[in-house]
Amino acid sequence: MLRMIRLCCAVAILVFGITACGTSESIQILHFNDFHAMLLPAEKVVKVGDKEERQDDGAGAARLAKAVFDRKAKDPDSLVLFGGDALQGTAFSTLFKGEESYSIMDEFVNVATLGNHEFDYGQENLKRLLSRAKFDVVCANLLDDKEENFVSRGYVIKEVKGFRIAIFGLLTPDTSVTTHPKNVGGLTFVKPAEVAKQLVSDLREKEKADIVIALTHLGSNEDVKLAKEVSGIDIIVGGHSHTALTNGIQEGKTRIVQAGLYGKYLGVVKLKVDRKAKKILSIDSKLIPMTPDLKKDAKIEAIVAEYNEKLGAELQQVIARATVRLEGEKSKVRNEETNLGNLICDITRDIAKTDLAVVNGGGIRDSIAAGEIKVNDIVKVIPFDNTIYVVRMPGSAIAGILDRVAAKDPEKGNFLQISSGSGYTIKDGKAIDIIINGAPINPERVYSVATSDFVAAGGDGFVEFLDYESYDTGFVMRDALIDVIRARGTINAAVDGRIKRQ
Repeated sequence: MLRMIRLCCAVAILVFGITACGTSESIQILHFNDFHAMLLPAEKVVKVGDKEERQDDGAGAARLAKAVFDRKAKDPDSLVLFGGDALQGTAFSTLFKGEESYSIMDEFVNVATLGNHEFDYGQENLKRLLSRAKFDVVCANLLDDKEENFVSRGYVIKEVKGFRIAIFGLLTPDTSVTTHPKNVGGLTFVKPAEVAKQLVSDLREKEKADIVIALTHLGSNEDVKLAKEVSGIDIIVGGHSHTALTNGIQEGKTRIVQAGLYGKYLGVVKLKVDRKAKKILSIDSKLIPMTPDLKKDAKIEAIVAEYNEKLGAELQQVIARATVRLEGEKSKVRNEETNLGNLICDITRDIAKTDLAVVNGGGIRDSIAAGEIKVNDIVKVIPFDNTIYVVRMPGSAIAGILDRVAAKDPEKGNFLQISSGSGYTIKDGKAIDIIINGAPINPERVYSVATSDFVAAGGDGFVEFLDYESYDTGFVMRDALIDVIRARGTINAAVDGRIKRQ
């Protein structure tokens, strides 16, 4: 009898164990962010003998799409999320204003949020893109001039394997200063945490969401703050800071993930869930590098080829030759003097015929390798349609602006490159030894300053420019750069000590 009881108990335990295991399920979320119209594979410059060659360095829309399709083939219920900034950064975006990126994302994205660069070609252009998008676009903290949601919806609910998954979007309030002010006129950016607190509560209680995902374009540091301030978010899928979080960050009960930029990685999040209890048992997150050995999707490659053909021969025209690499790397141009920054400032000053010129590092988006310079290279460096403005302001105001630069956070775009004959030294968060046009700065004198219309309109936080008389020269900075470089034929810009640190 005792033996029979033990046998029954063993069978019961075994059956219970099988039943318990049978209630578990896997949900897959794929994600990427900050694509910036990188339709073609990235390139790297390698030396072959005495020459430099450009080689495929991975990424690209067709490679990313193939990786998505392969994973969806194994799990058709997978959700694909995009963390903002589909626009800006390549000639494709400059010419097609985002149509190219949205056409590709239509093929495999389920839900996206807005990035700050979605506004770079104006609100009407963005509304046109939103109206033709086949995927859902969510953003809960952006209001229009009627105090209504700019994108019509702040969140969506997706039913996946019996689970109600709520996905809401958040956009960085910095958008008000990181795109041209005219592009965000009439818009209100509500603090993300304020919106998220109420929204998460509503999603849990009213919408009966089993899983809550914040799809954000805030930056990884702000995502951590959001997780600390707002409880009830299971996953934050982020963007904006271009951070490659290899295995994500666990902040309390919230997993934070982000997949770098340019489609260099596909983020994969796997949730192990309990169907019966409707809860998450575990979260695994990783990044899959889009390396050159990976295959490309034929359909997406055909779409890219079509847009590439439309760009035409003009972008491939060789207009000059660089004797040295022209440095526009983000970590350099936003923190120190570079030869490319010097070149752009000098051309800007010469065009505008001013005492000095300043260009924000955030407006310089790429480097140019030594060798042939094509029109497309200049478009990559300055993809924005900024015109050259002239502002007349006293030396005291210029000194205050340079103090702002000296005290800025690393990697922020509000670092000012400066024209020849002028310069400054950064010491203890202050700008000292300021030289303007060959002489020490005079606080009382009124100087003419050339810059982009973005900076002149208070972009990147330089609101001081708004206090003084200004005018638009009508010259598009990118086009002026192309014309001057073409005329010179040979470019040998150098760093000559305009910006120093002590």
